Amino acid sequence: AAVENGYMKQELVGSLTRRRARIESGEDTIVGVNAYLTSEPSPLQIDGKNAVYIVDPDVEAEAVDSLEQWRANRDSLAVKTALEELHAAAESGEDMMKPTLACARAGVTTGEWASALRRSFGEYRAPTGIDATVASGVSATPSTQDSSADRTSMARVSARVHELAAARGRPFRFLVGKPGLDGHSNGAEQIAVRARDAGFEVIYQGIRLTPEQIVAAAVAEDVDVVGLSILSGSHRSLVPAIMNGLAAEGADDVVVVVGGIIPAEDEVWLIEQGVAEVFTPKDYDVAGILDRVVNHLSVGDEPVPSSR
Repeated sequence: AAVENGYMKQELVGSLTRRRARIESGEDTIVGVNAYLTSEPSPLQIDGKNAVYIVDPDVEAEAVDSLEQWRANRDSLAVKTALEELHAAAESGEDMMKPTLACARAGVTTGEWASALRRSFGEYRAPTGIDATVASGVSATPSTQDSSADRTSMARVSARVHELAAARGRPFRFLVGKPGLDGHSNGAEQIAVRARDAGFEVIYQGIRLTPEQIVAAAVAEDVDVVGLSILSGSHRSLVPAIMNGLAAEGADDVVVVVGGIIPAEDEVWLIEQGVAEVFTPKDYDVAGILDRVVNHLSVGDEPVPSSR
């Protein structure tokens, strides 16, 4: 029950939020993050993007070609029959093992098998833990966890967000998106919680979304900011797909920011593609991240004055 109602996920997100607050306040020491920052240059920085895993653009094309060949060489009638029997079993509540084995023998792919079951059962989306998570503690309201600097920083960001929202007559909306197969959601969840604390209306639908789903949500929710979290090395394909999708929907005025494991060379490339800000693990100060995001917002036709 604790898993089904989202309690476990809520507690996980809340625990990580409190830990993040302790790191930012200096209560918890993380070597190389908030203490002992001077060291030998990191091999990841010296060697450039070759030291960071980047998805080979040819891999996707090769996988698609292999899949198309597989489908072309199988008995399409046997595939259709097996999938229909699987769907019928799912609808009637009968044992699905027999039609599943028939699907395997016919060469049905796992994607086709899952799609047939989605027709009956829908698609499960795990709780995000965001809506029910309490405020981070590093917000406009001081807490015992906060250092004076943290309180001032988040208070400034929150004041800017609320002032700008009042000037245009409605809150700013921030969509946090996790595209692709990357399931590491801790960072995205912390950004979502803290953006909400700062005064944004936050939309976060969880992990493993397609670019099309993120674009559709951004348009439907009329968001001002799309924050993409990508740790899979697929930013060179996923980010342009989302930005092109937004442009096709007439939403190219949406501010797009990206965070993840991204080489310095690719940071420059993403900015050239129109990304407003790129954040990497060195940017652990969430208040500072949000402050930089606010710098790109606008009220009507007027850009927001920078806090710098």
